[in-house]
Amino acid sequence: MSDEINNVILDVLAKHTEMDREKVSLDTRLNSVGVDSLMMVEIIFELEERFDISIPDPEFVGQNNKQFETVADVVRVVKELIEQQQKTS
Repeated sequence: MSDEINNVILDVLAKHTEMDREKVSLDTRLNSVGVDSLMMVEIIFELEERFDISIPDPEFVGQNNKQFETVADVVRVVKELIEQQQKTS
């Protein structure tokens, strides 16, 4: 499931940035591929729909109010939210 989550997030990011999927990795910095606040909101809406989760304000997430700076940050938060949802189901 973990690789599947990574792949879905990478696919969504590649789609929204119109980049080749092979050029996007977990280390990709979102601002380096043109992700602005509006695009981030669109990405988050799609991820919420695909994974049936609710992602908090994209500017401040996680325990340390860490911003979404890299794809790995997005993956980490989505995985945490999926885990939380499975525990409460």
